[in-house]
Amino acid sequence: MLESADEQPVVDGRRIRSQRSRSAVARALLDLVRETRQMPTMDAVADRANVSRRSVFRLFADTNELIIAATQLQREEVFARFHSRDISGLPEPELITAVAQRLGRLWEYVSPVRDVARSMRAVKPVIDRMLREDEGTHRNYLNTVFTASLNQAAEADRELFLRSMVLASSWPTWIGMRRDQQLTVVEARRVMEHTLRSLLLAARTPAG
Repeated sequence: MLESADEQPVVDGRRIRSQRSRSAVARALLDLVRETRQMPTMDAVADRANVSRRSVFRLFADTNELIIAATQLQREEVFARFHSRDISGLPEPELITAVAQRLGRLWEYVSPVRDVARSMRAVKPVIDRMLREDEGTHRNYLNTVFTASLNQAAEADRELFLRSMVLASSWPTWIGMRRDQQLTVVEARRVMEHTLRSLLLAARTPAG
């Protein structure tokens, strides 16, 4: 049966309220993770979102669905903050600097959430899957940005150089420099930039 004109606004209103409540709960989870650097309880999430625990599980089928929603929210924020401008026309030295600066800012921003996600990926397949997606995005970004430079390497070596660049500029490497080596943001970014520059120079150097 078709909904009447009177019923339609009621349905739309409920849907909008439900979407707002879902966003509020996902935001609560994301903010708590950033603040505490650990996965909060559902009671804490409900309190932050100003809803009941029962409401949380009416809005989300399970914690996996909530984690997915919170992750999507972070991805949207990352895209808005760090949407990459077209830098393909830059000379290689400037290109490397631009990439290192962007990734340094990006890794600093996502570190609180990424830290918690890394600690849970072994027991939460949904988190492992999303981290793998993000790692694939990082690889594709480097491959796209540095296509011209990588094409100067011997064809048999291009994959090796790309994998090395992914490792050198990855979040685990960044957090290792920041936490284990206790480097400042500027120092860590310079190390990343230096390593990328060295790898691309080696890619252009004939083996001999």
